[in-house]
Amino acid sequence: MGKADIRVIINPNAKKFRTGRSSIESYRNIKSNLVKIVTPSSPEELRKETEKMAKERCDYICIAGGDGTLHLTLSSIINSYKQKNIPPILILKEGTMDNVARTIKLKGRGPQLLRRLVERIENNLEVEVHRRYTMQIDNKFCFLFGTGFVTNFLNLAYNGKEKGFVRNLQVASIAMREALLNIDNGRIFSKAECEIYSDGKPLNIKSYYGLLAGTVEHIGMGFSPLSDAVVDGKFQVIISSLKPRTIALNINKIRTGRAINSEGYFNFHSSVIKIKQKGRFEYTMDGDIYSAENELVVKIGPSVNLVKV
Repeated sequence: MGKADIRVIINPNAKKFRTGRSSIESYRNIKSNLVKIVTPSSPEELRKETEKMAKERCDYICIAGGDGTLHLTLSSIINSYKQKNIPPILILKEGTMDNVARTIKLKGRGPQLLRRLVERIENNLEVEVHRRYTMQIDNKFCFLFGTGFVTNFLNLAYNGKEKGFVRNLQVASIAMREALLNIDNGRIFSKAECEIYSDGKPLNIKSYYGLLAGTVEHIGMGFSPLSDAVVDGKFQVIISSLKPRTIALNINKIRTGRAINSEGYFNFHSSVIKIKQKGRFEYTMDGDIYSAENELVVKIGPSVNLVKV
């Protein structure tokens, strides 16, 4: 029988665990000496657990929560491991969107995935992994980054009673209305004056409505605009200064990642982008929202091996 040290990090504050749609007990019911479960309820507890994992050199780390949980947990893991020798990561798909898990076509969810990993190890079977790069801002890491209408959409979605697919549809209808009416100072679409640099070179962009970047293809709700995101050592960037109505008319091309031939639409790869924008502006990393003042640098981060079982 094969052996390995499998650590499972469960976020008890994640929506599915809070609402009872998933249970921590269902993971504890997996009786295996290979598995150790932790349930950190604060960033400090999470940091202590990931530092312990780095010190004890565990073989696999499994993460249970949504994309936000993945972002915070992976950031803690990468920092604890000093960006080196990070063990393979199994995403247990306990989120609403699970956008990152979709990049490797991971099927099933929760305890089912953990059981499959345990069975493969116990039976000395090869565990399939796929490398994906992260993006880095200071000491935080993610797979999807956005600003402009990306964060405006999320802010409005998060203002609802509870985040989820239904609320996203409501906000999408607001966005479509603004776009069709060509509103450029609304709740979703608001033009920002800027300077943007890619790999140290200035881009011919003076203003934009939205910027999206990523190392994975999917952003949820059937949208896969970053169809060329999986590239070694770089991330895909889409910047739009198109009028809102033009965005609406090209929504299917945007949804499927097809080219839009327009001077106001930029689609390229980069290893580092710098955004200069007067004053405070917000940005998102895997759905979590932060703010920057005047300038923000996004660069390629370390790669991680994502487990597919």
